[in-house]
Amino acid sequence: MKNILSQKLGQRMSLTPQLAQSLKILAMNTVDLDAYIETCLEANPLLEVDERSVEADPSEQETNAHDLEASDEWRESGDDRWESMYTQSSSKEPSDMLHQQWQDELSISQSLHEQVNRQPMTDEIRAVAHALIDMLDDDGYLRTSLDEAASDLGCDADALRQTLSGVIHQLDPPGIGARDLTECLLLQLDQDNACDILARQMLLHSTDALLKSDKELAELLDCEAPDIAQARARLRRLDPFPGHGLRGDENIYIQPEIIFRRTAKGDIQIEVPGYNWQGVRLNDQWTSRKWQGADREFIENATREAKWLINALDQRFETLQKVATYLAKRQRAFLKYGMLGLKPLTLQDVAQGVGLHESTISRVTNGKFAQTPLGLIEMRSFFSAGLPTRGGGLISVYRVQLRIKSLVAAESAEAPMSDQALAEHLCSEGIEIARRTVAKYRESLGIAPALQRLKSADAE
Repeated sequence: MKNILSQKLGQRMSLTPQLAQSLKILAMNTVDLDAYIETCLEANPLLEVDERSVEADPSEQETNAHDLEASDEWRESGDDRWESMYTQSSSKEPSDMLHQQWQDELSISQSLHEQVNRQPMTDEIRAVAHALIDMLDDDGYLRTSLDEAASDLGCDADALRQTLSGVIHQLDPPGIGARDLTECLLLQLDQDNACDILARQMLLHSTDALLKSDKELAELLDCEAPDIAQARARLRRLDPFPGHGLRGDENIYIQPEIIFRRTAKGDIQIEVPGYNWQGVRLNDQWTSRKWQGADREFIENATREAKWLINALDQRFETLQKVATYLAKRQRAFLKYGMLGLKPLTLQDVAQGVGLHESTISRVTNGKFAQTPLGLIEMRSFFSAGLPTRGGGLISVYRVQLRIKSLVAAESAEAPMSDQALAEHLCSEGIEIARRTVAKYRESLGIAPALQRLKSADAE
């Protein structure tokens, strides 16, 4: 055995600290980026925020208000098929308020306590009512027995029952404080409505009777079969878990990375808001002085890191601007009509269109949101795989899924369409799709197979 020294020429990729920071910033959403910049501002004395550049220009605010007004006019006169899908996030809000959440929104538990405080009652009954609310589980049920609750609270069991029925059961949402499912549903039914009265009889008669056919149940309750069908539909609309999320969830704060506005001329206006990082810059007070020794080394390192951060922020802004411009061009119909106008588009298509790598587009869009005339939506909503059509083009998978959902909704309850029948129907419409693909889309939509849908129809 011998030791031999040799040289070899080769190439390899290395991730520099500057590139690593740039990729990290590119993948952050606005909320995480703001927190990261705050950390950098505290750690690096050479960084500062120019408040003048962060403050909005009054003329720009007037322009934005005019564009928003034009967008509202378009929404009133345009296609409103998708209006109901986005009522919770309207483009009427100013751009600097889009990221704010309803911090003052009460949880169900807080709402119940507040309702009790507003009602006239003695202090003893009010204290018992508050205690009962605290005993409710996350579904809004009182699982603790009344005798145990009375013992724990040190009050009379009869008084506790009266408080439960006279106070808690009268609160909103209906059905709160029930001790079982049947009582929960009964509390949600109106005693003066004929349909609700019949539904109440169905619940009280026997739960097994609900499995009978409409005709059999009509004979049992001495009424007509259409009335039974109407009462069944009423029962389906009741909420079996009225206190779902009783304690409330932590607020999630979302800021849009890109804002798409529709102008009066019908064009799409793009804005990439800078928020808190828009005015980050180097502090001339420290860079203009001459430093010696360890101070000089510290200032040089801080200057280098500050420049890396500023360059990474600029690259992030430019990348978002390129992607936003391309999305506005390719998905113009989507921004106007919603899912009906969505065109097939992949990350690779955008990467080729803007001249960037596919992984870069993934970092830009993953976990980020955009404000559009349709509302606040995830960036991934702009992307959809495509299926070939008979004419040689492509159709969005979302549109195919919507078509499958509409076909199932319109099918006969006695003869539901199988996956093969759905595939053949779509092929007759010019969409080239296989049976197994239909089955995959059906499962993703939460639609049961044809046999299960038939059994459910027979059970009703």
